[in-house]
Amino acid sequence: MDHMNHMQHMHEMHGASSFPFLALLAGFFLVGALFYLFRFCNRSYVSKVNGYHDRENEFWHGACLLGMVSCLTPAWFAIPDLVWQIGFAIGTGWYLVRAFTYGRSLPFNKQWYDFAHAAMLFGMWWMFAAPVSGILVTVVFTAYWTWFGSYYAVRIYNDFKNPHWLSFGQDIAHFTMALVMALMMLYPATFMGSHHHMSAAGMDNMPMCTGADPVAK
Repeated sequence: MDHMNHMQHMHEMHGASSFPFLALLAGFFLVGALFYLFRFCNRSYVSKVNGYHDRENEFWHGACLLGMVSCLTPAWFAIPDLVWQIGFAIGTGWYLVRAFTYGRSLPFNKQWYDFAHAAMLFGMWWMFAAPVSGILVTVVFTAYWTWFGSYYAVRIYNDFKNPHWLSFGQDIAHFTMALVMALMMLYPATFMGSHHHMSAAGMDNMPMCTGADPVAK
């Protein structure tokens, strides 16, 4: 019992020390969500710059970034984890359906884009739900987020050839989210602030993000 109390105390100390870092990250993702809100509401401007406007993409990307804020600093939003789980499950299914139906006829879209978006939203769902854990889960998700981040790292490099703030914004948001998600898979305790009070016995089976106190009765 003393060992368990010591482990919980150490984890709480670690959470308290990491909270400013988490708040900084959450602030970045909140700005990203506002960026996508701007894109969602300004069809003509985005269409003029990009040649098209996909409101579904703008909406779901904004939702992902808000989900990151809620994960890193749950106190900022009073949104239950179940809401995020349901929302991201719907988004995953949405893009899978889109990949095999009308998404194939959109001139600006490619089928693999929809699959990538489905995987992104599924990864967000897993972050809040985490139905199972283990080394295989860690390897698979870390590999996916590493690939995802690498793709956008290349895009950021190419942005310098024809710079525009819309392109930089979307690519940096994707890259940062992928990087944080990969690190969360490898070092989940680093991204649990003072609002996450996990016992040593329960950490392996807990979602990476939860606003509730898992040891509270």
